[in-house]
Amino acid sequence: MTIANSADNVHDLIARRRRERDRIPRHPVPASGVPVSSTQERIWFGEMFNPGFGFYHVPATLRLRGPLDAGALDRALCEVIRRHEILRSTVEEVDGMPVQRVGDAPASVLRSVDLGSEDLGSEDLGSEDLGSEDSAGEADPEVEAEAARMAADDILAPFDLRHGPLWRALLLRLGPDDHVLVLTFHHIVFDDPSFGIVGREIETLYGAAGDGPANLPDLDLQYTDFSVWQRERLRTEDVRSRLVDYWRRTLDGVPRLLDLPSDRPRPPHRRRAGRFHRSRLSGDVVAAVRAVARDEGTTPFTVLLAAYGVLLSRYAGQADIVTAVPAAGRIRPELEALVGCFINIICLRLDLRGEPTFRELLRRVRHASVEGHDHEEMPFEELVRELHPQRPRSHTPLFQAGLGVRDNDGVFLNLPGVRASEFVPDVEVSHFDLMVDFSVDGDGMAGLWGYNDDLFDPETVEVLAGQFALLVAGACADPDRPVGDLSLPPAPRAPEPEIGDAERAAAVLAERVRLTPGSPAVTAHGSSTDASFTDASSEGTSSGGASSAVTLTYAELDARAETLVPAVRRGAEPPAADSPDPAVWRYARLKADVLDGGTASAATVPIADLASRAGLGAADTVLTFAPPASGAFADAMLLALLHGAHLVTAPPEAARDAGRLRELVADATVVHAPSAAWRLLLRDGLPADRPFTALCDAATTPPGLARELAAAVPTWTLYGERWAAACRVDPLAEPRRGVLLGEPLAGTPIEVADRAGRPAATGVPGEIHVGGAATGDRGRTLPDGSTELLGRFDRMFTVGGFQVDTDELARSLAGRPGVAEAAVDVRHDRLAAYVAGEGIDAKELTAHLPEYQVPGSVTVLDALPRTAGGHIAHEELPSPDAPGDEGGHVPVQGGTEEAVAGIWRELLGVEEIGASDGFLDLGGHSLTLARLSLRYEVAFGVEVELPDLLRHATVREQAALVDERRAQAGLTGEEAAS
Repeated sequence: MTIANSADNVHDLIARRRRERDRIPRHPVPASGVPVSSTQERIWFGEMFNPGFGFYHVPATLRLRGPLDAGALDRALCEVIRRHEILRSTVEEVDGMPVQRVGDAPASVLRSVDLGSEDLGSEDLGSEDLGSEDSAGEADPEVEAEAARMAADDILAPFDLRHGPLWRALLLRLGPDDHVLVLTFHHIVFDDPSFGIVGREIETLYGAAGDGPANLPDLDLQYTDFSVWQRERLRTEDVRSRLVDYWRRTLDGVPRLLDLPSDRPRPPHRRRAGRFHRSRLSGDVVAAVRAVARDEGTTPFTVLLAAYGVLLSRYAGQADIVTAVPAAGRIRPELEALVGCFINIICLRLDLRGEPTFRELLRRVRHASVEGHDHEEMPFEELVRELHPQRPRSHTPLFQAGLGVRDNDGVFLNLPGVRASEFVPDVEVSHFDLMVDFSVDGDGMAGLWGYNDDLFDPETVEVLAGQFALLVAGACADPDRPVGDLSLPPAPRAPEPEIGDAERAAAVLAERVRLTPGSPAVTAHGSSTDASFTDASSEGTSSGGASSAVTLTYAELDARAETLVPAVRRGAEPPAADSPDPAVWRYARLKADVLDGGTASAATVPIADLASRAGLGAADTVLTFAPPASGAFADAMLLALLHGAHLVTAPPEAARDAGRLRELVADATVVHAPSAAWRLLLRDGLPADRPFTALCDAATTPPGLARELAAAVPTWTLYGERWAAACRVDPLAEPRRGVLLGEPLAGTPIEVADRAGRPAATGVPGEIHVGGAATGDRGRTLPDGSTELLGRFDRMFTVGGFQVDTDELARSLAGRPGVAEAAVDVRHDRLAAYVAGEGIDAKELTAHLPEYQVPGSVTVLDALPRTAGGHIAHEELPSPDAPGDEGGHVPVQGGTEEAVAGIWRELLGVEEIGASDGFLDLGGHSLTLARLSLRYEVAFGVEVELPDLLRHATVREQAALVDERRAQAGLTGEEAAS
């Protein structure tokens, strides 16, 4: 024997002894049960928080064509369930801890429904063979539809974790040799890889049905052995420290949220079950993916994940992204034959910083994937607990999007003489914001895009799936191209509305003066008497008092403007006084521009289009509250004067005076006003005898307010400093996260450009350009070609690791009762809200906003400061009180609050607890939260469910909830337990 061979034998012996020493031991299951695994704990907690959604149901539906022995199938299923204790287990809470208990094996499991008969009945099968009746043939389409409906209902029916069973088996008979098999398991006892195990065992047992017992070896282990072993192993210091150190280092500094531009605002907690979109990668694309994977020594999964990272980066505007990928979790060979819930979630950090080529990105992703799988033993729930990120209620912690690839087509069962294919019922359940799974589909791959329909429309996800296929194809065709240069087709531009030839403004106005010289042109309601214009005659102008009004006819307006032209041409600025002079100056500016060969009269084209859409004419009176120096004032003037109408101007402060506001609106047929004015009018009731058309600013009017207004009067939102787009508001429209701009007004093309100035792809955020000029506004083009305003680039801030659009948040706050208008800034590294109106209770916002958007302070002002152009003057907003050394510590106030805080101290081992502290923020997790529920029941005599504890996160909120439950139960303070 050589030295080398001796060394090899020694190493083999050491490796074999290590495997034997580390081998998972067998443990008997006591009647009291055993603790669940970490993955089971996460699922149990999620089921308690979102009961009835079907998030944790693992279904498979197969179309089985051919002579099926249903009795043999039933017996095979029974034997599989007998062999795998996990399929006979239930999970219940004992002393705040979920434990699993093993029950008895069933005698029959397969329920049957015969859809080929008139009487659709259900029965257990026993040994009956359903394949011997009726004539063969394809099922009727109505029968197939009924099968799909019944399969979906069975998949989504809730499970009882405490009493079980935690699986269902349904056989739908469509014809004599045509069946649909529906198997549904709760995820707490099953995962997708388990289908392969179940399928192989059923095949063996079914095939041996007529030849005696099948020769399946006994199982050396059961799932409970794994769960006990896993718990003990993760308590081992060297194992745990190795895993925790890696993941802490890897995920340090990652963004807290992948903020994809959603179609609707993110709610404070998940409300719906989600939906699916199906797509396909062609054979050519998949062949290219495999070729690139071979060249780089990696897998097609890595190529797809890298392309997915590019897509997410484009949409979220982030170069540092965390995605979830599934890991089988069967980290030991002896686990390969076990059914159960082993699958884990790995959080992979995708680094797109520095504009890498796709090939370089692919290498980064490969490295992250290899390293991540090398540390996949860390259960996701344990990872969240260790890293202590703020436990969100509105989204999953650490990641919001993911991707998985499986190498089969969903068919896991092949029975003798029976042809199996996947049968897809209409089941819509998706747990995450966006999760795509790819599987083999002939020479291509099928994609299943699960998405949160609280956030996304089906059309949005359909576009995403199409763009992903294009990105994959482009990246594989040229992997050395920088990922930022991988092109997507530009979004289609909305067609510009047709409009007749626009006459020059000067000619139009001159004709108005000639035809109706005595008609009222401008009326100014103001309080200032100092309204004269520099270097101009001030004849005929006076306001004379707080409620006085001065009117100029078309002839007077033209004459006064003529005297101002020389001053305007010398560069004089417009007046800011509340008098006719601002309109006179604007009129003079127009005349000077015409004389100098300028292009100001081009503004008549979009204004004429707006007048045409809104049906405005010479008989109208246009009331505007726009500040004189604003572009909106100029457009309101043109809207009236170019069409022979009457312009009425009001000082901005009148918008907050209910009495004066109603007086001004009484004689108007078109009203252009800010949000504060609309709130006052809606509060007091709009004048029923004088209907008018409402014009609102798209960027500052809360969409809910616009819909409420539109339910009463025709309402248009207008976009731009100079009006560039108009949208007729639908009062029944579903709320959106952004603001629809509507169709561009004639002559003002609108498009969205990416960071390189190129037209952005559909759905991808970029900067809005009007007439080729950048606006600083962030927006995107929707699948129908319309443009949506998302906010402003200079109002995007990162607070606590979350990216927050403060303009979007301000619109949301302004939609709350008691708030006339709102602004949001970042002060002292936290969100600071400023509201005008009656004010708002910041605590109540937790029920309406995601936790990361709840302001740290709310300051109530009489009015928000504004610039001369009417914009909010953020620099003039007062600074809120800076948080003290205690970090905003709010002391508890006796009674129930003190009792709640005392329970928290015991459970969390934290001494300093304030009334505004959150349970999860102080280190609580799913198990301690369950114990908290139990402690409340013992201490206060009322049951407080887990979802309520998550939605009422602080000491003060939970104390109020306990008091409310006690009052409902008729308990008095004296009856409270210590």
